[in-house]
Parts: sequence; structure tokens; C-alpha cells
Amino acid sequence: MSELNIIENCLGFELYDGGSLVTLYRAKEHIPRTDSPKPCFHPIFTPSGHLITEYRPGDHTWHTGLYYGWVHANSANLWGGPWYLKEVGKYQLYPGTHGVQKHQGFEIGSSEGVVTVKEAVDFLDGNDELMARDLRTFEFRKLEGVPGTIWNIRTEISPEVDVLTLGASRAAKYSGLELRMGPPFAPAEHRNSERLAGHENTMQQKGRWCIAAGECGGAVAMFDHPDNPRHPTNWFTRTNLMGAGLLIEGDLEVLKEEPLVLRYAFLVLDENPGDEFIDAQYEGWSMDGRD
Repeated sequence: MSELNIIENCLGFELYDGGSLVTLYRAKEHIPRTDSPKPCFHPIFTPSGHLITEYRPGDHTWHTGLYYGWVHANSANLWGGPWYLKEVGKYQLYPGTHGVQKHQGFEIGSSEGVVTVKEAVDFLDGNDELMARDLRTFEFRKLEGVPGTIWNIRTEISPEVDVLTLGASRAAKYSGLELRMGPPFAPAEHRNSERLAGHENTMQQKGRWCIAAGECGGAVAMFDHPDNPRHPTNWFTRTNLMGAGLLIEGDLEVLKEEPLVLRYAFLVLDENPGDEFIDAQYEGWSMDGRD
């Protein structure tokens, strides 16, 4: 049976299942400042090799596979591209507002079939002033019973300012952990834990999890942990997007000395295994580490 393994490279690291590439993590790639540079996963492949993600598409070059994008972080844009402001009534670029989620270093280890990566990331505003430090932990392991992997994603955001106010897009309401899917995977078909189907019906609706089945095979799912603020989260879903909408209901203030801790899981599968399987995976994952 093949095992998961990691190889570091000039951009970040590659995750393999045996000899097959699962994903590339781009921690240090140089992209335009107006795209708000940030670490991201791309490409992501299903176990049988179907491409899931889309990276820097022409219509939204700041969309970079699977990534954390914070549209409003105090006065900074940590998502990329133009802002929509109600007083203006349209999207437009605001020079000097684009910040950076800057990679500072990795710790990588492996034990009993679990590959663990710890990453330090700094939130810098449009003037490169430090707003917060983000400690991210990724745990990768293979699923049992079906081909695929489950990624445990934990982030701890510690402000370096008195208050860090995180906000979603004032129009579309996206922000946070987001997945941009592309051909041949997209257009994808969404379904959530409340048995709502279709991206129109799952958009901004609450659920413990959401899954997207690819048009030509494969599936991905996201889990929202019970300990997260505003659980169960609202989901942001379009035929080529799926994200945990922590900020859909409104801005969130993070105080200095009171870090924001978020936990999500991300599953990469060869096919949609059905609601019962996803429910069982969610229950096992959500109880891990709880009293």
C-alpha cells in the first residue's frame, strides 16, 4: 500500500501518494501585488489524476486554487483584485490597500501515516506593516475504505494590533477558506449536510459540510468544525467555487491576545461516496481532540 510523502521545493512542497502527485503548495510564489499574494494549493488532483483546481484564471487572477483570502482585514485587502464598496456602488481597485499573507517558514514531519506541516504566515497591510501572525497546521492522511485523502486544516490568527476586523466582500459575501475549481472538474454539483442540492440552493445556507462533485468525475468536500465561530457555517457556492463563509453573516473582530482559531477538513475523492459516508467521516473528524 502506497504512503503519503512530502518533498520540499523552491515554491513550498509537493504532496505525493506513492508516485502520484496529490498537490503542490505554493508558499513563496511571486504574483502581482494587486492579487494580494498568499500561499495556496494548486494543482490538486483526485487519486485517479483528474485536475480539480484552477489557478489565476483570466477573469479573476487573484483566485489561486485552495487558499485563505480575507477580503477586508482592517484597511487591507488580503484577497486580491478590486473591492466593492457600498458608497461607490461598483467594484474598483484601490491602490495601496493590497496586503500580503507572507510565508515565514515550515516545520514538516510524518508519523503513523500522517504527514504534518506547520507554517508561519504574517498578515501585512498595504504598507507592509504587520497586522497579525497566522500559525497554520496541515495534517494529511489517506481515507479508509475509498481512494482519497483528508486534510485537517487548522489556523490560529493572532493580531499584532489591538483589533483585527475581518470582513467579507460587501457584495458577494465571500471571504476565508475558498476553493476555485476549473475544467474539467467544474462546473461542479454541490450538496450540503442539510440535503440541499445545487449551488443556487446551498449558497449562503448553513451546514456542517458541503461537497462538490466534478462534472467529469471526482469530488471534494469541506467540513466546518463545531468549535468554529458561527458553526454551522454558511457556504459560498457557485459552479466553480466552494468556500466556508465565516463572514457571510457579518464582520468578525479578533482582539489582541485572543487568537482566532479555525478548523476545517478538506477531502479529495475519486467519486461522490454519498451522504452516509460523508456524515460518518464528519462525525469522526469533528470529535477528534474534543473532550
